[in-house]
Amino acid sequence: MYARVWKAVILPGKVEDFATAINSIRPYLRKQAGFSGLVVLRTGPGEGLEATVVSMWASIDALRESETSTFQEAVVKVMSYCERHPLMREEEVMLSEFSRGDVDATATRF
Repeated sequence: MYARVWKAVILPGKVEDFATAINSIRPYLRKQAGFSGLVVLRTGPGEGLEATVVSMWASIDALRESETSTFQEAVVKVMSYCERHPLMREEEVMLSEFSRGDVDATATRF
């Protein structure tokens, strides 16, 4: 399993816009072959929050094949609510475990 990890600083007053933009990508991701999950984290509360977005994929090929023009447009929209020059990297997942009962799969509150 592989992960695409983004780290960015959300612009002051843009947390809700950032959350809405991230949430709008979820249906697209669910349709992608090899998509395994998404976790969005943030520091908080307050302004100038750092966000970490982790999407998990069955293979490195699935991760890279998800980078279509639709995906790129969505990323541009999400990043418009963040400071410039986010950090993005691909990582191999060594371990993952999520209990369906402990995680609200529809949580969108930031």
